[in-house]
Amino acid sequence: MKKFSILMLSFLAIATTISCDDNDEELLIGQAEGQLQFKSTAATSYLLTFETKDNLAERLVWETVSFDTPISITYEVQASTDASNFDDALTITSTNGDSADLSVERLNEVAAELGLTPFTQANIAMRIKGTTADVSMEALLSDVLVLPVTPYTTDSPKLWVPGNYADSSGYGANWSPDDAETPFLEAVEFGSTEYEGFIFMSNASPEFKFTPTDVNFDGAFGDGGAGMLSNDGGAGNLTVPAAGYYYITVNTDPNGDGDFSDATWEATPRVWGIIGAATTPSNAAGWGDELDMTYDPASKVWSVELDMIADEFKFRAQQWNPNEYNFGINGDGELEFNAGNISVGTAGRYRVELDLSTPRAYTYSLTAI
Repeated sequence: MKKFSILMLSFLAIATTISCDDNDEELLIGQAEGQLQFKSTAATSYLLTFETKDNLAERLVWETVSFDTPISITYEVQASTDASNFDDALTITSTNGDSADLSVERLNEVAAELGLTPFTQANIAMRIKGTTADVSMEALLSDVLVLPVTPYTTDSPKLWVPGNYADSSGYGANWSPDDAETPFLEAVEFGSTEYEGFIFMSNASPEFKFTPTDVNFDGAFGDGGAGMLSNDGGAGNLTVPAAGYYYITVNTDPNGDGDFSDATWEATPRVWGIIGAATTPSNAAGWGDELDMTYDPASKVWSVELDMIADEFKFRAQQWNPNEYNFGINGDGELEFNAGNISVGTAGRYRVELDLSTPRAYTYSLTAI
């Protein structure tokens, strides 16, 4: 019995020792040596461009921390537009190391995800968050590094068209490029200087300008005389002779030398209709003349209701040439200038709509009624 008691006491002593060791280990893991902080410093500005997208924009380097008991730490690089609030921070990357490389392209992607405006400088705040596999351990947070970034965009360039016609024509407030309803022209692709778009102007003497930003009139183009544009800051307003639905084209740099002194523009009125053999029950002229459609300023859509047969049609404005005066569908089924005829499969009465309100993303619909 005595031997048993001695054995039990020995067992309890060993168990107590093991338990104490476990507690000591937990305590030591929770005590960080050193402080999580940036070793790198931010540049005075980061001007990002598509041409330098593969270059290194910044190498973030930080002091890591260690514990008396070795443990793996994951470091997250977080980004926010508010240096004092990382509640909805964007995680850029994570690593077990002490640095992270950000290319121009990656930093530009971060700027876009955070909602920065292209070609406008704004701050991106960054910090490092360190975590371990122990979920009960509080995360380690570094100081904050602020990067003044000017991002770019690979979207097709746009020109907004604020003017005195906007309010009466269904486009929001007059002379307000920052109004979400202000119409715009769009270039054919990234890097292009050729813009187009359709805009309805209801007042008798429309005046407007073209501006490359939806914020203000910085760099706006005004009247340079004889179909030319000027962005010298002193140019007068552009005008068209009367109310109408206009197809507007702009080329800000026809010779491609980076100088806007030869910028040109043109505006031609268009009244859209539907034409073709498929329209003959309601339009006896068939392919000879179009049946006019009606424009609705509220929906910004042209429409007509008519009887149709199983045949083909197109959309046309006044004449066949220039080619930009008619719309058909291309091989992908998309609406495009001077493309192929559109088929009607079944005879019946239809509501046909033509939506040209979004530049270079023109659509139509054919609905049986």
